[in-house]
Amino acid sequence: MKRYADDYKIVVEVDKKGKERKKAVYNGNYFSVSLDEQGLKNLKRNSLILFALIVVLHVTAGFLSSQGMYQFYVAFPYVFAFLPFYFLITGILRLPSEKRPYRRDETGLSFKRIKKNSLALFILLAIAVLGEIVFLVFFYLLPNSQEYPFLFSEAVAGILAYFLVRLQLQVQISEIAEK
Repeated sequence: MKRYADDYKIVVEVDKKGKERKKAVYNGNYFSVSLDEQGLKNLKRNSLILFALIVVLHVTAGFLSSQGMYQFYVAFPYVFAFLPFYFLITGILRLPSEKRPYRRDETGLSFKRIKKNSLALFILLAIAVLGEIVFLVFFYLLPNSQEYPFLFSEAVAGILAYFLVRLQLQVQISEIAEK
């Protein structure tokens, strides 16, 4: 990514055949994470489990016949909640499993990406739940619809997203001082 380009320097090397090869060498700062190896593995496992449960609940809610989904204040947050899913899963899958000094791009594309997108997902799910509650309180007319299962599914997904946000709070990233 371009935002990490300043951390790399292009070095030209000559191989045995005399061909010049360009190689990117990292010359930026290194960072440490407050977790040990077991903590990193637990973070990755727990994040994956929470993510999978959130996706299942959110997709299941979309298949329910909810009249609230015809309202923009319920449908927009529901649909936009799918955007953080991609960035969350890429961040979770990039989480390292060994303890070592990390480059800036490694921390930015894993730990920081998960923090930002889990918070965005929580906010969008909370807005969808609040929109559904507004619909139920002011506009709900049909006694036999799927409003309550939809609300329950989205609320539980929102609670799990909150736990995903809380799980990321234990991760503290600090820059390693130059030697």
